[in-house]
Amino acid sequence: MRHSLPITSAILLTATLLATLAGCRGQGLFPPAGTMNQQQANAIVHDPYCQNDIAPFEAASRPPSYQEPLPEPVRNRLIPDAMPWLGR
Repeated sequence: MRHSLPITSAILLTATLLATLAGCRGQGLFPPAGTMNQQQANAIVHDPYCQNDIAPFEAASRPPSYQEPLPEPVRNRLIPDAMPWLGR
């Protein structure tokens, strides 16, 4: 039973050190969301609402800030223009 106290202390010290190093600086698994313009561009690309040219038009389904979805030709070019190395 003598050895359990130093082992417990070492584990506690290691856990405290890891928690201190991890911190809340936004450099871990979830980086910061970015500037307002970056967030807006990301929201435009990943539009979660039904497209008017694909699904039946439902005016109440889209909030006011999403009333103008990207046209189909622009949507079709988003991935190829962003990642030309894919050769699409």
